[in-house]
Amino acid sequence: VGEIEKGDGDEEEVMEFFTISFVFSLALCVAAYTGDLLAPTTTTNDSSLSSESDHHLPPPPTASSSSASPRIVDKRFSSSNRTKSANNITSNNNNNTINNNNGSIGFARFQHMYLVAYLLAVTADWLQGPYVYALYSYYGYVKREVGFLYIAGFASSAVFGTFIASLADTYGRKRLILIFCVTYAASCLVKHSPRFDMLLIGRILGGIAYSILFSVFESWVVHEHAAQRFDPALLSDTFGKAQFWNGVVAIAAGQAAGFVAGVFQSKVAPFDAAALVLGATAVVVGVSWGENYGDRGAAPHVGLRNAVQVVLKEQRVLLLGVAQSCFESAMFTFTFLWTPVLQERFHEVMGVGVSGDAAVVAAAAATTSLSAPEKSEIPHGVVFSTYMAMMMVGSKLFVRLLSRRVSVSALLGFTFVAGVVGFGAAAASHSLVLVHAAFIGFELACGMYFPAISTLRAELVPPEQRAAILSLYRVPLNVLVVLVLYADWPISSVCALCAALMLIGLFSVVRLVFLLKKEQHRDHMCLTDADANDPGGLPEKRPAASREIVASESEDGHDLTELGRAPGVSERPGSDVGQRKS
Repeated sequence: VGEIEKGDGDEEEVMEFFTISFVFSLALCVAAYTGDLLAPTTTTNDSSLSSESDHHLPPPPTASSSSASPRIVDKRFSSSNRTKSANNITSNNNNNTINNNNGSIGFARFQHMYLVAYLLAVTADWLQGPYVYALYSYYGYVKREVGFLYIAGFASSAVFGTFIASLADTYGRKRLILIFCVTYAASCLVKHSPRFDMLLIGRILGGIAYSILFSVFESWVVHEHAAQRFDPALLSDTFGKAQFWNGVVAIAAGQAAGFVAGVFQSKVAPFDAAALVLGATAVVVGVSWGENYGDRGAAPHVGLRNAVQVVLKEQRVLLLGVAQSCFESAMFTFTFLWTPVLQERFHEVMGVGVSGDAAVVAAAAATTSLSAPEKSEIPHGVVFSTYMAMMMVGSKLFVRLLSRRVSVSALLGFTFVAGVVGFGAAAASHSLVLVHAAFIGFELACGMYFPAISTLRAELVPPEQRAAILSLYRVPLNVLVVLVLYADWPISSVCALCAALMLIGLFSVVRLVFLLKKEQHRDHMCLTDADANDPGGLPEKRPAASREIVASESEDGHDLTELGRAPGVSERPGSDVGQRKS
């Protein structure tokens, strides 16, 4: 490191530096995983499982039958406050729940069922990544044409993907996931054609599938988790494991793609392998998953419109969306950015001229093979594997810190701080060592970010429009990435933009935490005051933003009744509200 920092290092020493950083990150990853095996982390008490085992339950806010107790969906941030108020209001629900080893076994089976399908889906995605640019170059397309194809994919995700993913709330999330498998497989198969129009169709289909992958899977598992009456805090464990194994899959799929391409002597072979994996995903989902819905009674365009209204009117949901859009816009830009940034710093160390064509550098990153790189190039496969290993460490660190009662919001805030530091260093520093270390820290933060943001989305995003809102969150992301790709700005300017996005996201998280803390204080004061003076008036004394939503029966079985409704709104005779007041 000292020789490299002085500018006296040769290429062999630079390769040693990258190799040592990879070994270090891999050691951390192994230590984190074996540490969990030796000392399992328990983030909550024993999970609870309802005596009802049917996977085809209606959405959590809706009563499953006229005789069933209404299920509470509390959108407040604090799980302790949620549990406290839920126990006060619906103590009769405890009679329908069990807290024994059977509940833990049931949760383990449920988690395994979800992770198998989800990891198969992301495996198909990772198999394609290393060879997209390489295949386009092999077909003879130049930088401008390849850039147009990339832009078409992100634009498709922003326009078509947003609407199609929102259909999951109306027509069923399992059904949309099966459509995802078909759509993404078709996107893979059309790459056998070198025609530009066919490749363009493939990118459009891939953009649609990408929106479904990153919104509907989460919507399904959050709903089903609540329907089975598992401990809500166990969702963090599921998201943490999903992110950890996503990193494992990323490394393995990158090497598998290189192996398949070498065996068949074809750059299309990894896409065929991805199509087969998508077929397996469809089988697993079709056989083992149950169907669930959001706002089933709303027309598709109405559901999307309702989602927009919720985002604009509910400040917490809006702030969460701003934070997600800022972080993931910078993160997706980072996937195109890290290669030219490190390559430029590497050339400065070696004292050679730096090419301004980032696409040429990106083409060199089209393989994640750990084989030796060409002369005067960074070891792309080693660096990629280093970042993936650190992301896995981050996911394990998230679960470990959560078990030590570090708040999810604090962990989320740390990820944005790491992003500001990482991109700020890339924009301001010419040190290869410092920039690489900053990027390693950012990948560690990415491993913590995904389970953290997923946990907060499960708490704050209304279940009726969950898939639609999650797809809306991705619209600014896709627009910003398209803008960066189209503008073709200098590398330092793009890094500075990403640092600014991280800073905006950090402010959004701070504001969100302030609102949640303020809301918790209000709830505590209302509960204390109501218990002491006016137990019957508890619903009315709660702030509107933190009222529980309970299910009530209606003609279609999907009507919702809000506790503490506005003055002048009549209460249904025999409703849960009336029972508690009487």
